Amino acid sequence: MSEFLKGTGKSESLATSGWNILTEEVSFPVAVVKQSAITNNAQWMAQYARQAGVRLAPHGKTTMLPDVFKQQIEQGAWAISLATVPQVLNAVEQGIERVILANQLIGKFHFELIAQLLSQTDTEFYCFVDSPDNARQLGAFFQSKNVTLNILLEVGVEHGRCGVRSSEQLFDLLDVCQQFKALKVCGLSFYEGVITQEHAQQRIHSFVTDVIAMAVQIEQRQGFAIDNPIITGAGSAWYDVVAKAMNDSESRELFTYVLRPGCYLIHDTGIYQSAQQQVLQRSQLACDIKGGLTSGLYLWAYVVSRAEPNLAIIGLGKRDVAFDAGLPTPQLIFSPTTQKLDKAPTEFRVTAIMDQHCMMSIASDSALKVGDLVCFSTSHPCLTFDKWRQIGVVDDDWVISKTLATYF
Repeated sequence: MSEFLKGTGKSESLATSGWNILTEEVSFPVAVVKQSAITNNAQWMAQYARQAGVRLAPHGKTTMLPDVFKQQIEQGAWAISLATVPQVLNAVEQGIERVILANQLIGKFHFELIAQLLSQTDTEFYCFVDSPDNARQLGAFFQSKNVTLNILLEVGVEHGRCGVRSSEQLFDLLDVCQQFKALKVCGLSFYEGVITQEHAQQRIHSFVTDVIAMAVQIEQRQGFAIDNPIITGAGSAWYDVVAKAMNDSESRELFTYVLRPGCYLIHDTGIYQSAQQQVLQRSQLACDIKGGLTSGLYLWAYVVSRAEPNLAIIGLGKRDVAFDAGLPTPQLIFSPTTQKLDKAPTEFRVTAIMDQHCMMSIASDSALKVGDLVCFSTSHPCLTFDKWRQIGVVDDDWVISKTLATYF
Protein backbone atom coordinates (compact mmCIF):
# COMPACT_ATOMS: atom_id res chain seq x y z
CA MET A 1 0.00 0.00 0.00
CA SER A 2 1.39 3.43 -0.95
CA GLU A 3 1.90 6.29 1.49
CA PHE A 4 -1.26 8.18 2.43
CA LEU A 5 -1.09 11.71 3.83
CA LYS A 6 -3.70 13.27 6.08
CA GLY A 7 -5.96 15.79 4.43
CA THR A 8 -5.78 14.12 1.01
CA GLY A 9 -8.14 12.10 -1.18
CA LYS A 10 -7.90 9.76 -4.16
CA SER A 11 -4.95 10.90 -6.25
CA GLU A 12 -6.54 9.91 -9.54
CA SER A 13 -9.48 12.30 -9.04
CA LEU A 14 -7.50 15.39 -8.02
CA ALA A 15 -6.48 16.42 -11.53
CA THR A 16 -9.88 15.75 -13.08
CA SER A 17 -12.61 16.82 -10.67
CA GLY A 18 -10.68 17.86 -7.57
CA TRP A 19 -11.54 16.85 -4.02
CA ASN A 20 -14.79 18.29 -2.73
CA ILE A 21 -14.56 18.91 0.99
CA LEU A 22 -18.32 19.20 1.44
CA THR A 23 -18.98 15.82 -0.18
CA GLU A 24 -16.28 14.28 2.02
CA GLU A 25 -13.80 13.34 -0.70
CA VAL A 26 -10.78 13.80 1.58
CA SER A 27 -9.45 12.51 4.86
CA PHE A 28 -10.26 14.82 7.76
CA PRO A 29 -8.97 16.99 9.27
CA VAL A 30 -7.85 18.85 6.16
CA ALA A 31 -5.91 22.11 5.85
CA VAL A 32 -6.49 24.39 2.88
CA VAL A 33 -5.54 27.83 1.65
CA LYS A 34 -7.78 30.05 -0.45
CA GLN A 35 -6.09 31.07 -3.69
CA SER A 36 -8.10 34.29 -3.79
CA ALA A 37 -6.76 35.32 -0.38
CA ILE A 38 -3.14 34.54 -1.30
CA THR A 39 -3.41 36.55 -4.51
CA ASN A 40 -5.11 39.45 -2.74
CA ASN A 41 -2.62 39.56 0.13
CA ALA A 42 0.42 39.31 -2.14
CA GLN A 43 -0.88 42.17 -4.28
CA TRP A 44 -1.77 44.31 -1.27
CA MET A 45 1.67 44.08 0.35
CA ALA A 46 3.46 44.50 -2.98
CA GLN A 47 1.54 47.73 -3.53
CA TYR A 48 2.31 48.89 0.01
CA ALA A 49 6.02 48.28 -0.54
CA ARG A 50 6.03 50.13 -3.86
CA GLN A 51 4.26 53.15 -2.41
CA ALA A 52 6.46 53.11 0.70
CA GLY A 53 9.60 53.09 -1.44
CA VAL A 54 10.95 49.82 -0.04
CA ARG A 55 11.61 46.33 -1.38
CA LEU A 56 10.10 43.09 -0.13
CA ALA A 57 11.88 39.90 0.89
CA PRO A 58 8.93 38.01 2.43
CA HIS A 59 9.83 35.52 5.13
CA GLY A 60 9.16 32.12 3.61
CA LYS A 61 9.36 30.23 6.91
CA THR A 62 5.68 31.01 7.48
CA THR A 63 4.44 28.57 4.85
CA MET A 64 7.53 26.86 3.39
CA LEU A 65 5.48 26.54 0.21
CA PRO A 66 7.92 27.28 -2.64
CA ASP A 67 5.02 27.42 -5.09
CA VAL A 68 3.70 30.36 -3.09
CA PHE A 69 7.17 31.97 -2.99
CA LYS A 70 7.02 32.07 -6.79
CA GLN A 71 3.70 33.90 -6.65
CA GLN A 72 5.26 36.48 -4.33
CA ILE A 73 8.19 36.97 -6.70
CA GLU A 74 5.74 37.37 -9.60
CA GLN A 75 3.99 40.10 -7.60
CA GLY A 76 7.26 41.99 -7.30
CA ALA A 77 9.06 40.62 -4.23
CA TRP A 78 12.81 41.30 -4.48
CA ALA A 79 13.86 38.13 -2.63
CA ILE A 80 12.63 35.45 -0.25
CA SER A 81 13.90 35.26 3.34
CA LEU A 82 14.40 31.92 5.06
CA ALA A 83 15.43 30.84 8.56
CA THR A 84 17.58 27.72 8.07
CA VAL A 85 20.00 26.30 5.53
CA PRO A 86 17.66 23.41 4.56
CA GLN A 87 14.92 25.98 3.92
CA VAL A 88 17.30 27.94 1.69
CA LEU A 89 18.29 24.86 -0.30
CA ASN A 90 14.68 23.80 -0.81
CA ALA A 91 13.68 27.28 -1.97
CA VAL A 92 16.56 27.43 -4.46
CA GLU A 93 15.79 23.92 -5.69
CA GLN A 94 12.26 25.13 -6.47
CA GLY A 95 13.51 28.09 -8.50
CA ILE A 96 14.05 31.01 -6.10
CA GLU A 97 17.13 32.93 -7.27
CA ARG A 98 17.70 35.52 -4.53
CA VAL A 99 17.49 34.51 -0.87
CA ILE A 100 18.28 36.00 2.52
CA LEU A 101 19.15 33.61 5.34
CA ALA A 102 17.65 35.83 8.05
CA ASN A 103 19.82 34.11 10.60
CA GLN A 104 23.41 33.32 11.41
CA LEU A 105 25.19 30.75 9.22
CA ILE A 106 26.75 28.41 11.78
CA GLY A 107 28.57 25.09 11.49
CA LYS A 108 30.97 23.40 9.07
CA PHE A 109 28.40 21.26 7.28
CA HIS A 110 26.19 24.28 6.67
CA PHE A 111 29.24 26.18 5.40
CA GLU A 112 29.89 23.35 2.94
CA LEU A 113 26.30 23.33 1.73
CA ILE A 114 26.25 27.07 1.07
CA ALA A 115 29.70 27.04 -0.56
CA GLN A 116 28.49 24.30 -2.88
CA LEU A 117 25.32 26.27 -3.62
CA LEU A 118 27.29 29.39 -4.50
CA SER A 119 29.83 27.47 -6.58
CA GLN A 120 27.30 25.53 -8.61
CA THR A 121 24.45 28.03 -9.11
CA ASP A 122 23.90 31.72 -9.78
CA THR A 123 21.98 32.14 -6.52
CA GLU A 124 22.27 35.55 -4.90
CA PHE A 125 22.62 34.67 -1.21
CA TYR A 126 22.92 36.78 1.92
CA CYS A 127 23.26 35.76 5.58
CA PHE A 128 23.46 37.57 8.91
CA VAL A 129 26.60 37.86 11.04
CA ASP A 130 26.67 39.26 14.58
CA SER A 131 29.89 37.99 16.19
CA PRO A 132 33.62 38.19 15.47
CA ASP A 133 33.94 34.44 16.13
CA ASN A 134 31.39 33.61 13.44
CA ALA A 135 33.01 36.12 11.08
CA ARG A 136 36.40 34.47 11.51
CA GLN A 137 34.93 31.01 10.98
CA LEU A 138 33.09 32.10 7.84
CA GLY A 139 36.02 34.10 6.52
CA ALA A 140 38.54 31.28 6.92
CA PHE A 141 36.25 28.63 5.43
CA PHE A 142 34.97 30.55 2.41
CA GLN A 143 38.42 31.95 1.69
CA SER A 144 39.76 28.39 1.59
CA LYS A 145 37.06 27.52 -0.96
CA ASN A 146 37.68 30.69 -3.02
CA VAL A 147 34.00 31.58 -2.63
CA THR A 148 32.67 35.05 -1.80
CA LEU A 149 29.94 35.24 0.85
CA ASN A 150 27.52 38.18 1.01
CA ILE A 151 26.90 39.12 4.63
CA LEU A 152 24.65 41.55 6.49
CA LEU A 153 25.84 42.66 9.92
CA GLU A 154 23.01 42.20 12.40
CA VAL A 155 22.11 44.84 14.98
CA GLY A 156 20.02 43.77 17.98
CA VAL A 157 18.54 45.18 21.16
CA GLU A 158 19.27 44.54 24.83
CA HIS A 159 17.40 41.46 26.11
CA GLY A 160 16.40 40.69 22.53
CA ARG A 161 17.59 38.03 20.13
CA CYS A 162 20.67 38.05 17.89
CA GLY A 163 22.57 41.16 16.85
CA VAL A 164 25.33 43.37 18.23
CA ARG A 165 24.20 45.56 21.09
CA SER A 166 26.19 48.72 20.40
CA SER A 167 27.88 50.69 17.65
CA GLU A 168 31.23 49.83 19.23
CA GLN A 169 30.51 46.12 18.83
CA LEU A 170 29.34 46.74 15.27
CA PHE A 171 32.56 48.46 14.24
CA ASP A 172 34.66 45.78 15.95
CA LEU A 173 32.73 43.19 13.94
CA LEU A 174 33.20 45.17 10.74
CA ASP A 175 36.96 45.32 11.35
CA VAL A 176 37.11 41.52 11.65
CA CYS A 177 35.02 40.99 8.51
CA GLN A 178 37.28 43.27 6.50
CA GLN A 179 40.23 41.02 7.27
CA PHE A 180 38.76 38.40 4.92
CA LYS A 181 38.42 38.97 1.18
CA ALA A 182 35.79 36.21 1.10
CA LEU A 183 33.38 38.25 3.25
CA LYS A 184 31.48 40.90 1.33
CA VAL A 185 29.73 43.29 3.73
CA CYS A 186 26.54 44.24 1.89
CA GLY A 187 24.59 46.03 4.60
CA LEU A 188 22.91 45.82 8.00
CA SER A 189 19.99 43.76 9.28
CA PHE A 190 17.76 43.82 12.33
CA TYR A 191 14.56 42.41 13.80
CA GLU A 192 12.39 44.87 15.69
CA GLY A 193 9.72 42.36 16.75
CA VAL A 194 11.43 41.71 20.08
CA ILE A 195 10.68 45.31 21.12
CA THR A 196 7.34 45.08 22.89
CA GLN A 197 5.25 46.51 25.71
CA GLU A 198 5.28 50.19 26.68
CA HIS A 199 5.96 52.78 23.96
CA ALA A 200 6.89 50.04 21.48
CA GLN A 201 6.10 52.16 18.42
CA GLN A 202 8.35 55.02 19.49
CA ARG A 203 11.12 52.65 20.60
CA ILE A 204 11.03 50.77 17.29
CA HIS A 205 11.19 53.99 15.27
CA SER A 206 14.14 55.13 17.38
CA PHE A 207 15.88 51.76 17.03
CA VAL A 208 15.57 51.74 13.23
CA THR A 209 16.79 55.34 13.12
CA ASP A 210 19.85 54.30 15.14
CA VAL A 211 20.54 51.39 12.77
CA ILE A 212 20.43 53.75 9.79
CA ALA A 213 22.79 56.15 11.58
CA MET A 214 25.24 53.28 12.07
CA ALA A 215 24.96 52.43 8.38
CA VAL A 216 25.74 56.04 7.49
CA GLN A 217 28.90 55.90 9.62
CA ILE A 218 30.01 52.70 7.89
CA GLU A 219 29.27 54.22 4.48
CA GLN A 220 31.34 57.28 5.38
CA ARG A 221 34.21 54.93 6.22
CA GLN A 222 33.66 53.16 2.88
CA GLY A 223 33.03 50.01 4.87
CA PHE A 224 30.37 48.50 2.61
CA ALA A 225 31.39 46.43 -0.40
CA ILE A 226 28.46 47.46 -2.63
CA ASP A 227 26.73 50.62 -3.76
CA ASN A 228 23.38 51.36 -2.09
CA PRO A 229 23.95 48.90 0.77
CA ILE A 230 21.01 46.91 2.10
CA ILE A 231 19.23 47.75 5.33
CA THR A 232 16.66 45.09 6.13
CA GLY A 233 14.20 44.43 8.93
CA ALA A 234 10.49 44.27 9.75
CA GLY A 235 8.19 41.39 10.56
CA SER A 236 4.43 41.39 10.01
CA ALA A 237 3.47 43.49 13.04
CA TRP A 238 5.55 46.67 12.71
CA TYR A 239 6.44 46.91 9.03
CA ASP A 240 4.73 50.30 8.72
CA VAL A 241 6.75 51.80 11.57
CA VAL A 242 9.97 50.41 10.10
CA ALA A 243 9.13 51.75 6.64
CA LYS A 244 8.33 55.18 8.08
CA ALA A 245 11.63 55.32 9.97
CA MET A 246 13.44 54.37 6.77
CA ASN A 247 11.67 57.08 4.80
CA ASP A 248 12.13 59.67 7.55
CA SER A 249 15.89 59.32 7.24
CA GLU A 250 17.76 62.14 5.51
CA SER A 251 20.09 59.45 4.14
CA ARG A 252 17.39 57.30 2.53
CA GLU A 253 18.89 57.71 -0.97
CA LEU A 254 22.09 55.97 0.16
CA PHE A 255 20.53 52.60 0.92
CA THR A 256 18.34 49.81 -0.40
CA TYR A 257 15.59 49.25 2.17
CA VAL A 258 14.14 45.73 2.37
CA LEU A 259 11.20 44.61 4.54
CA ARG A 260 10.81 40.95 5.55
CA PRO A 261 7.21 40.34 6.71
CA GLY A 262 5.93 36.80 6.27
CA CYS A 263 2.55 36.17 7.87
CA TYR A 264 0.77 38.84 5.81
CA LEU A 265 0.46 36.42 2.88
CA ILE A 266 -1.76 33.98 4.79
CA HIS A 267 -2.91 36.37 7.52
CA ASP A 268 -5.26 35.04 10.24
CA THR A 269 -8.19 35.90 12.50
CA GLY A 270 -6.01 36.20 15.59
CA ILE A 271 -2.77 37.96 16.44
CA TYR A 272 -1.99 39.16 12.92
CA GLN A 273 -5.50 40.40 12.34
CA SER A 274 -5.05 42.47 15.50
CA ALA A 275 -1.60 43.62 14.37
CA GLN A 276 -2.92 44.69 10.97
CA GLN A 277 -5.74 46.64 12.59
CA GLN A 278 -3.09 48.54 14.53
CA VAL A 279 -1.16 49.16 11.30
CA LEU A 280 -4.30 50.69 9.80
CA GLN A 281 -4.67 52.94 12.83
CA ARG A 282 -1.07 54.15 12.47
CA SER A 283 -0.53 54.31 8.71
CA GLN A 284 -2.47 56.48 6.28
CA LEU A 285 -0.63 54.77 3.43
CA ALA A 286 -1.98 51.37 4.49
CA CYS A 287 -5.49 52.83 4.72
CA ASP A 288 -5.24 54.31 1.22
CA ILE A 289 -4.52 50.96 -0.43
CA LYS A 290 -7.73 49.37 -1.69
CA GLY A 291 -8.91 46.18 -0.07
CA GLY A 292 -7.02 44.70 2.84
CA LEU A 293 -5.42 41.54 4.13
CA THR A 294 -7.77 38.57 4.48
CA SER A 295 -7.41 35.28 6.30
CA GLY A 296 -6.44 32.54 3.86
CA LEU A 297 -5.89 29.37 5.94
CA TYR A 298 -8.74 27.10 7.01
CA LEU A 299 -9.09 23.67 8.58
CA TRP A 300 -12.10 21.41 8.29
CA ALA A 301 -12.77 18.65 10.81
CA TYR A 302 -15.52 16.31 11.94
CA VAL A 303 -17.61 16.52 15.07
CA VAL A 304 -16.63 13.20 16.65
CA SER A 305 -18.65 13.33 19.89
CA ARG A 306 -21.54 15.15 21.59
CA ALA A 307 -20.86 13.59 24.97
CA GLU A 308 -22.33 16.56 26.88
CA PRO A 309 -25.16 18.98 25.94
CA ASN A 310 -22.92 22.05 25.81
CA LEU A 311 -19.87 20.35 24.35
CA ALA A 312 -18.78 19.12 20.94
CA ILE A 313 -15.54 17.18 20.56
CA ILE A 314 -13.84 17.95 17.24
CA GLY A 315 -11.31 15.76 15.45
CA LEU A 316 -8.72 18.54 15.28
CA GLY A 317 -5.81 18.85 17.67
CA LYS A 318 -2.31 20.07 18.41
CA ARG A 319 -0.96 17.77 15.68
CA ASP A 320 -2.99 19.75 13.13
CA VAL A 321 -3.33 23.40 14.11
CA ALA A 322 -1.49 26.21 15.91
CA PHE A 323 -2.38 26.76 19.55
CA ASP A 324 0.45 28.97 20.81
CA ALA A 325 -1.24 32.32 20.18
CA GLY A 326 -4.92 31.54 20.45
CA LEU A 327 -7.09 28.52 19.71
CA PRO A 328 -8.79 27.91 16.35
CA THR A 329 -11.97 29.89 15.69
CA PRO A 330 -15.13 28.18 14.30
CA GLN A 331 -16.22 29.88 11.07
CA LEU A 332 -18.59 27.55 9.22
CA ILE A 333 -20.78 24.51 9.90
CA PHE A 334 -21.78 21.99 7.23
CA SER A 335 -24.34 19.25 7.71
CA PRO A 336 -23.92 16.30 5.31
CA THR A 337 -27.49 15.31 6.23
CA THR A 338 -29.21 18.56 5.25
CA GLN A 339 -26.47 19.78 2.88
CA LYS A 340 -26.65 23.19 4.58
CA LEU A 341 -23.58 25.38 4.91
CA ASP A 342 -23.99 28.03 7.61
CA LYS A 343 -21.89 30.47 9.57
CA ALA A 344 -20.87 29.07 12.93
CA PRO A 345 -22.95 30.55 15.76
CA THR A 346 -21.08 33.18 17.72
CA GLU A 347 -21.37 31.12 20.90
CA PHE A 348 -19.33 28.28 19.37
CA ARG A 349 -15.89 28.55 20.94
CA VAL A 350 -12.91 26.23 21.29
CA THR A 351 -12.03 26.09 24.97
CA ALA A 352 -9.30 23.44 25.09
CA ILE A 353 -7.11 21.43 22.75
CA MET A 354 -5.34 18.07 22.99
CA ASP A 355 -3.17 16.07 20.58
CA GLN A 356 -5.97 14.93 18.24
CA HIS A 357 -9.07 16.64 19.66
CA CYS A 358 -10.35 20.04 20.62
CA MET A 359 -13.30 20.86 22.86
CA MET A 360 -15.85 23.30 21.47
CA SER A 361 -18.43 24.96 23.69
CA ILE A 362 -21.89 25.10 22.07
CA ALA A 363 -25.48 25.85 23.03
CA SER A 364 -27.28 22.92 24.66
CA ASP A 365 -30.04 23.06 22.03
CA SER A 366 -27.61 23.11 19.10
CA ALA A 367 -28.53 20.84 16.18
CA LEU A 368 -24.85 20.01 15.65
CA LYS A 369 -24.44 16.25 15.16
CA VAL A 370 -21.63 13.72 15.11
CA GLY A 371 -20.37 13.62 11.52
CA ASP A 372 -21.06 17.29 10.84
CA LEU A 373 -18.15 19.35 9.56
CA VAL A 374 -16.75 22.46 11.21
CA CYS A 375 -14.45 24.92 9.43
CA PHE A 376 -11.91 26.80 11.55
CA SER A 377 -9.67 29.80 11.01
CA THR A 378 -6.44 30.15 12.98
CA SER A 379 -4.11 32.47 14.85
CA HIS A 380 -0.37 32.50 13.99
CA PRO A 381 -0.38 30.50 10.73
CA CYS A 382 3.32 29.58 10.92
CA LEU A 383 2.63 26.87 13.47
CA THR A 384 -0.14 25.27 11.44
CA PHE A 385 1.76 24.86 8.17
CA ASP A 386 4.58 22.90 9.79
CA LYS A 387 2.10 20.21 10.81
CA TRP A 388 1.18 19.37 7.21
CA ARG A 389 3.20 17.84 4.38
CA GLN A 390 0.61 18.91 1.83
CA ILE A 391 -1.80 21.84 1.86
CA GLY A 392 -4.88 21.93 -0.36
CA VAL A 393 -5.71 24.93 -2.54
CA VAL A 394 -9.38 25.92 -2.82
CA ASP A 395 -11.61 28.63 -4.21
CA ASP A 396 -14.92 29.65 -2.68
CA ASP A 397 -16.58 26.32 -3.58
CA TRP A 398 -14.35 24.41 -1.13
CA VAL A 399 -13.11 22.06 -3.85
CA ILE A 400 -9.40 21.28 -3.63
CA SER A 401 -7.99 21.80 -7.12
CA LYS A 402 -4.37 21.00 -6.27
CA THR A 403 -2.06 20.42 -3.33
CA LEU A 404 1.15 22.21 -2.42
CA ALA A 405 4.05 20.44 -0.72
CA THR A 406 5.62 22.00 2.38
CA TYR A 407 9.38 21.84 2.99
CA PHE A 408 9.95 22.26 6.72
